Amino acid sequence: TTDEALCERCMDTCNRKFPNGLSMHDGVKSFKVIASGANIDPSWSIHVFAQCGGAYSYKDPGTVIKGAKPDHGCTNLPENANLFVFEGLPQHLPSELSTSYHIAYSAESSLYFGYQAYANYYAFKSSNQPPGTGYTRLLTSSEPDDLIDTIPTFSAPRIPFSHRYSPINKPDVVAKWFESDQAPTEDVIVLIDPDNWLLQPLAKYASKVTKGHALAQQAFFYGNPKVKELYQLFCEKNCDYTPDDAAVPYFVHREDLRAIAPLWRDLTMKIKERSLSEPELNQRFKAIQLDWCAEMYGYVFAAAELGIKHTIKGKLQLRDVDSPVTPTEEPRIPMIHMGRAWFPKGDPSAEQWRHTEGASFSYRGIQVW
Repeated sequence: TTDEALCERCMDTCNRKFPNGLSMHDGVKSFKVIASGANIDPSWSIHVFAQCGGAYSYKDPGTVIKGAKPDHGCTNLPENANLFVFEGLPQHLPSELSTSYHIAYSAESSLYFGYQAYANYYAFKSSNQPPGTGYTRLLTSSEPDDLIDTIPTFSAPRIPFSHRYSPINKPDVVAKWFESDQAPTEDVIVLIDPDNWLLQPLAKYASKVTKGHALAQQAFFYGNPKVKELYQLFCEKNCDYTPDDAAVPYFVHREDLRAIAPLWRDLTMKIKERSLSEPELNQRFKAIQLDWCAEMYGYVFAAAELGIKHTIKGKLQLRDVDSPVTPTEEPRIPMIHMGRAWFPKGDPSAEQWRHTEGASFSYRGIQVW
């Protein structure tokens, strides 16, 4: 089996060739589920889809063959068979377990972050991460809070600029973490948000990371030329580089993140200071939400200046604003990004919490946050 960059436990034949030059799509007419050097597990199966790997969509990928099993023998392939997805494999392949990783997120000490911290830690503990996986809440606070003995935590005081723009806390506390005696030692750091709640082990994603090459979720500004236009206003070196349209979760080699963090903080401050002093800049880059998302651009611009490349991948998370996934896709989502919360329709207790923003998401229920 093959893990592709843009899908998991899969083989994508779109525009691919065998070593002899023969097209994978045109050259494969049938397949059979077998094993090499092991007994065949009857739970193994292969699903075949028309959609190519890396097609960033939560819609049904076009099922061509569902659940081909070892006792089915050879299965003929129709012409629209493109993506092979393997089911029933172990959660962790041996090659994946050789990469250690550490999951971290930044937060402040407040009721708002408190329940997210509890839920985040519960998800970490219940999502079957490999033994030894690190986990840290990166807390911006001048003193320890009441969760510090419950949830693994590194804390550091805020910088004054955070009173003007609180997202600066993320690159600031990450930089201070690396400068401390609690700095991570794992190969890969997985940066998530406090409301990213894990559903699955992340070993197969962490194993794809090498020094100089990270992995990240496709950002909402994916493909927007305004990102490179903005980069030209702030870059000091490597300005011909096209920044990667990356968003959390970030899977980054430890030494790469050590280099990114202080530059991420500096660039975020420069971007935000200029947008505060030049309001017209926010209007110019309104399409990529510069006003609030300066921290995101600080990260991708820091990586670009350092020449650190990201493989941009869809479906590393399912956001609250994404369309519901199909039953086929649901088990493959490694984490959700909460963002908003809903009570069931008709629940009278929801009325006291009803959010004014909720109309566009009414199909999910009554929005309360």
